[in-house]
Amino acid sequence: MSLLEESYRRVLRLLPASYRAKREEEMVAAYLESAGDVGDEDGPRPSWPEIASVAALSMRVRLGGVGAAPRFFAWGQTIRLVALLGLFFQTVISCVYFGGFLRTYDEYGFPGSMIQTLASGLWIAAFVTLAWDRVRAAKVLALLALAQQLFLIAATVDGEYLLVRLPYTLLTLVPVLALTAGFHRDAPQVRRTWWLTPTPLGAGILLSVALGVAAVELNLRLPASWAWLDEAGLASLLIVIAGLARVGAHWHSPALRTPSWPLALAILAVPVLCARFPALNFGATDSITQTMTAVALGQSIAVALTCLILVVLGARALLAIPRDQVAES
Repeated sequence: MSLLEESYRRVLRLLPASYRAKREEEMVAAYLESAGDVGDEDGPRPSWPEIASVAALSMRVRLGGVGAAPRFFAWGQTIRLVALLGLFFQTVISCVYFGGFLRTYDEYGFPGSMIQTLASGLWIAAFVTLAWDRVRAAKVLALLALAQQLFLIAATVDGEYLLVRLPYTLLTLVPVLALTAGFHRDAPQVRRTWWLTPTPLGAGILLSVALGVAAVELNLRLPASWAWLDEAGLASLLIVIAGLARVGAHWHSPALRTPSWPLALAILAVPVLCARFPALNFGATDSITQTMTAVALGQSIAVALTCLILVVLGARALLAIPRDQVAES
């Protein structure tokens, strides 16, 4: 075995063993043929673009699409669902920001800035294009929205508050990474349903109106409500509600015992927990901060327990998939 072949076979270890068993010899032969006559004395090795190509192939195989092995397909559907649900949430939050931008700027609203408002529009556009199976456009729009958000944080936040805001970026970074990784060329088309696009828009508008009406009274009379009115608080509530709904569906309907939903919600629970941690100020001495810390701690415990239950349900459903059966989302 030549040094070049040995090096290329090491690179191919990035691929799943089941895929290598079928395609390794074919890939090695094709690569050596394209490389030509290269002596060991030249210290040959695969180029970085070739290594990147194998790594991308490994991700496509592991996040399987149409015709993939059942468990790889299940993981692929999980990551694609992470992207869809994450953009769904960002669309809801973006409608809330839009509502704050259109209302009078006051201390009780969600005023944001022009950059934040533009980013909100990009998140909405990314979700709509993904819902209509315009995957490339959705990826571009989501990456632009993420870049704007990171720019806004870098330009306006510094010091200790930067450590508070950075965990919030995971709420957008995780869905964007899932979007770019999960929706590859072998991924199945997004199912177009009439309710998918208007649902987050309607929910966001209703939430914006509700927060605008209730925020003043809640802030004045119930400071503990502050922990529920920010992005992490709303995300915590939605994760717990969606998780409990999925647990109920799992136990009452065997047909719904698929791994994608519980695993996707469990993955999304991780950035929610990270975004909630900065609110845990155990050294606070004033009553309001202590109350908010207690509420944030309760939220974190609820999200963590929900995540744990979802991981167990998802893992059991994944292991129950027969090897000769195509997994479903």
